Amino acid sequence: MRLALRLRLPCAAAVLLVASCTLFDEKPIPLPEGRWEMISSSFVDAGRIPGIPRATLQIRDGRLSGFSGCNTGTGTVISEDGKMAVAALATTRRACPEPIGSFDGRYFRLLRDRPYFRTEGDTLILAAGDDSARFRRIADKPAAKPQP
Repeated sequence: MRLALRLRLPCAAAVLLVASCTLFDEKPIPLPEGRWEMISSSFVDAGRIPGIPRATLQIRDGRLSGFSGCNTGTGTVISEDGKMAVAALATTRRACPEPIGSFDGRYFRLLRDRPYFRTEGDTLILAAGDDSARFRRIADKPAAKPQP
């Protein structure tokens, strides 16, 4: 009888512990999937350097790809505590002339630095350290129709 009572208390405590964990189990903030075009940043106000294509970002199915106007980068991405955690961002290594070289370095550093992210309608905001960037959603390219 005493053994049965000794086992009940730990079992009851375990049940309460598991139940409390599920009550406070928060779901991660979903990643802002889609295609995005930079409209402003702390490193270039207009989000682009004249004569250079706008920087872009695409997030889909746990993958991130970015284009700075010079180099591209890809990696896996997850949402972690309101931050965008990019694992092993692989980038091309083109020698970019200035001022795009500095912009390129800061853009990819922002992506690597686990930026906080939030969306406001069709605007995505990333911020980490002293750098931040704003993006607008751009329409996905329509699928090509098969030729008859």
